[in-house]
Amino acid sequence: MNTFEFEDDQAGDLRPNNKRLEEEVRRLREAIKKGETSYNGFVPDLDALEELIEFCLDKEQFDDALNFCALWLDFAPYSADAWQKKGIVYHSMAQFENALKAYETALSLNPVDVEARIHKSVSLANLGRIEEAETELESVLQIEAANEDALFTKAIILEQTERFGPAVKIFSYLTQSQRFDADAYYELGYCYDALERYDEALAAYEKYLDLDPYSETAWFNRGALLSRKGQFYKAIESYDLALAIDEKLASAWFNRGIALMALSRLSAAIDSFREAIRYEPKDATIWYNLGCAYEECGNYREAIKCYTRSTTLKPGNYEAYFGRGSCYDALELYRQALEDYNQSLKLNDKASDIWYAKADVLYNIRQLDEALICYRKVLDIAEGDYECWYDYGETLMDVERYDEAHRALDKVCELAPDWSEGYFAHAKLAAKRGNKDKILENLLACVRLDASKADDIEPEFSELVSTEEMNYLRSSVHEALQQES
Repeated sequence: MNTFEFEDDQAGDLRPNNKRLEEEVRRLREAIKKGETSYNGFVPDLDALEELIEFCLDKEQFDDALNFCALWLDFAPYSADAWQKKGIVYHSMAQFENALKAYETALSLNPVDVEARIHKSVSLANLGRIEEAETELESVLQIEAANEDALFTKAIILEQTERFGPAVKIFSYLTQSQRFDADAYYELGYCYDALERYDEALAAYEKYLDLDPYSETAWFNRGALLSRKGQFYKAIESYDLALAIDEKLASAWFNRGIALMALSRLSAAIDSFREAIRYEPKDATIWYNLGCAYEECGNYREAIKCYTRSTTLKPGNYEAYFGRGSCYDALELYRQALEDYNQSLKLNDKASDIWYAKADVLYNIRQLDEALICYRKVLDIAEGDYECWYDYGETLMDVERYDEAHRALDKVCELAPDWSEGYFAHAKLAAKRGNKDKILENLLACVRLDASKADDIEPEFSELVSTEEMNYLRSSVHEALQQES
């Protein structure tokens, strides 16, 4: 998507004699510094001066361009063209208020100059004065209904203000324009993407690439679209083409890494993220995702380094603290894990997965009452999390709060009636409470869903029931499985 830019007709031309123009700029710059009113013994003609201003705009030598505009206005203070050119320079410097004043002066000298009105509308839009910008454009279109500059600028404003439908209509019309066809296809791609019309967005970018195959941003956008469509191999090819044009495009290396992770090509993803970091070493998001890739590889110590770097660059990144805590957890460094989970929760106490991870750590270090509080926090946020209800119920059993455990396990079976573990836990609870009938009832429900759970009965129940009861359970379950088969 473009910003509110509008290039002058002459800007961007490939000019011959660049060395000559550079020398002319240098000589004129020196003449102005010396306060001379002549230039090499004569006053330059205005066409030559305008050419130098355009050259400076191309080279982003804005101070020189402004000085040359001032010189032009010294020679011709009532030149609408000079004031308009000064507005273009200010706009290029993002000094939109100054640009607006210059355009208004130009229009006071030549009220019918549609080009100045279009430039004025762009400055108004950049200042957030959208209605005024659109009024200026409508005044142009009333005079010249097919003015492509005005139409394109209007469509850009519609796009930037998220009125994508009307923008699409104008950009679609402008694809027939010899001057704006490529840009129109590019902007159509952006608009269709925003509208989640991904196939049309992809087609628009491909039309654009037919016209400009060396646009790294278009290849990048195409790759992002393909990633959203789940076509990761094709997305990687698109990112590779973007990088063939500009190998320093960190965003392409980064997105390429994300696509490789989606394909579980973790080593290649790590290499891609590291390339992104070469060009954007202070990007906390890249460091975070590199940490994720190392964590998925099981290289927890490298992941910790990356997460640490991410938190240094962006202290408010709760996900990086959570990721580092998960690595400490995997290394059984539970105290460090707990510290990171607590820091993460300070930054975002609405993330159920962090509360869940903290609860599990507290369970592992046998701080069961604190673990129960955290499991309860998870369930306050995500009441339908049946696995958390299960862990909550198991922990309640451990602290012998059997009635609450029973209600929690009932919730498990209600939310996940086809999950065997809920019934198995209910059977254990029944054994702890001495409810023999419920033991068998729940075990039968469990093994009907997962016959392999029959192998867990003896190791789990041998200390909960008598030998006679164990034999009864074993034979009853075996008989039920034979009948099922």
